[in-house]
Amino acid sequence: MALRRLKDLPKDLDAQISEGFNNVIKITHFELSNRETNIPDPMPIWTGFFASSWKAQNSPVTANHKVENFQPWAGIKKERSLDFFERRKQGIYTKQEPPANPVVEMRFPIGDGNKVFNYRKSVFIGNKAVYSQYVLESGKIQSFVAGDLARIIKENMTEKGKLFIGGKVSEKFRGTTYTGF
Repeated sequence: MALRRLKDLPKDLDAQISEGFNNVIKITHFELSNRETNIPDPMPIWTGFFASSWKAQNSPVTANHKVENFQPWAGIKKERSLDFFERRKQGIYTKQEPPANPVVEMRFPIGDGNKVFNYRKSVFIGNKAVYSQYVLESGKIQSFVAGDLARIIKENMTEKGKLFIGGKVSEKFRGTTYTGF
């Protein structure tokens, strides 16, 4: 007899799919929030605020956090801005080097015992940084979705099923894309 509804799945299969789904969410969130320099194309890091601001939840993530409102990133940005204006005043127009002390620490962790997501509901992984739509221009996030995300799904979703990746343009900030799993 064929199963026709998700709620009719055997309990062990339901638990296995749920575990695989939550592993995909946790690993994806971790890799986006991590400053790995040994991977070929690490995420863009300046102050570390963008890398620290990834969040997973059951509704679209709104990009409404400004770096200036959160320490230690506000201090790092201020230091680099002062350096930029001082260099400009002196007539130095070379490309500014990134700060030596970026801070990457997950602001919205999904560790064990925290949030467990239901695979029957949509999960959105997005960034809370206001300027996150501009980071998309680098192409590194798109490369992650096209390459690493497929690997993460293949390694963790052992049971057959469908996982959809969709995008939606935000009404508030033109160009912001929400990716849902």
